[in-house]
Amino acid sequence: MDAKKYARVIYWRARPGQFEAYSEYLQTYVEPIDHEALQRGALISFTTLVDASPGAAWTHMRIFVFANQQQRTDMVEALSQANAVLNPDPAERVARVAHAATLRDKAGESDFDVLA
Repeated sequence: MDAKKYARVIYWRARPGQFEAYSEYLQTYVEPIDHEALQRGALISFTTLVDASPGAAWTHMRIFVFANQQQRTDMVEALSQANAVLNPDPAERVARVAHAATLRDKAGESDFDVLA
């Protein structure tokens, strides 16, 4: 059995003037999806770190921890399934994605092995 844990970190940069709005968007719309994925066993944990300092390379760091590499590989699909359960209207999901795009830009993404 794979005893090691794995992580994916996604770095987002809130657009100018959108730091609070993006933080609220994450708490209101995204974290319930993450909780649903967690309850479905798709990940071990998730957290968001924020950096509001001027000139930060990223403003919101999303950290997802997985029990195995397959969970990490399946992350996007698992979150998509959780989203569909919580938000069954496809048009609403598309509108939320479009809204999120007005609030932030992706600054990077990395996969890691967790040592402890």
